[in-house]
Amino acid sequence: SRLLDLPVELVIAIAAQVPRPDQILASQTCRALRNILCDSVLSGDDHLPVNLSMEERTEFLLHLSRGSPCQWVCEECTELHWAYMHDTPAKPLSEGYLPCFFPGYGQRQDLNLHSIYGFKLNHRHVQLALKHTRLAATEALDTTYLQKLLQPYQKRIRSRYTRKHLVDADFSAHPKVVDGRFLVKTTFDFREGYDKVCREYLGTVALCGHQIIQASDVLNWRGQLSDSHNDLHPLYALLITVRAAFQSPGREFCGRCEFCGTDFSVKATPERVTVRAWKDFGPEGTTYDPYWRSHLSRVFSTRTACRMDGSIRELYGEDK
Repeated sequence: SRLLDLPVELVIAIAAQVPRPDQILASQTCRALRNILCDSVLSGDDHLPVNLSMEERTEFLLHLSRGSPCQWVCEECTELHWAYMHDTPAKPLSEGYLPCFFPGYGQRQDLNLHSIYGFKLNHRHVQLALKHTRLAATEALDTTYLQKLLQPYQKRIRSRYTRKHLVDADFSAHPKVVDGRFLVKTTFDFREGYDKVCREYLGTVALCGHQIIQASDVLNWRGQLSDSHNDLHPLYALLITVRAAFQSPGREFCGRCEFCGTDFSVKATPERVTVRAWKDFGPEGTTYDPYWRSHLSRVFSTRTACRMDGSIRELYGEDK
């Protein structure tokens, strides 16, 4: 290794600048590096990597399994698990079949995102899809499981309005990996049935954990929002966009969520209303990644807000 050709003092100086999980991983590559690092930056740690914090241990396991397409890092028990080839967002593995499942305890909330009409994205799906994509680009890796993870999903929307055939409605999700990032395009498509499509018939539409409209919003949509400052509040971005689309039929209106990596658009006519969203769940990493955490409904961070409007839609490959 060229690294071992450097003076020991320089190797130690370089190691001191990298995260602790990387230091431990480097110490396990060969005896020479282990002796150098354990006598310097890792001195005093006799039980590596047990002494790491949960976040550091997760990072360590992620690096350790980078070359293993059949393993994923479980942040529930901070261990490596074998992947099940039939476990996908469209047909997720039941929690009861997970290796670390304990009856009476659900999974950590930051591992799952809200299920939307049966499409349930878990962080392990993102982790495995990005890993398989990376490995498939450099070696002869069977892409059967990757194709399953990225398989488009579609389902009829069941609501009191569709059951009465006032409107017909479908939901679809199209996962995609672009430039090492996991993206998903979701579409809510409402079409006239026995009646023209009006705002009430949309029911509840949730694009992310923050941008949600409900039937109860109709009173605010028809008139002015009760609080004059709400027009500027980021949580009302979808509501304002839907209202504008109904007021200008046939014109597409675009917006974005300032709390997570989500772009969206709304186009409305009396015959059809289409609500689309493009979501960025971030690069290969852990649940501590800001782009993944931003999609949790209880997280209202603006760390992902510093981006151009429509940038995620453009990254997905669809221009305005």
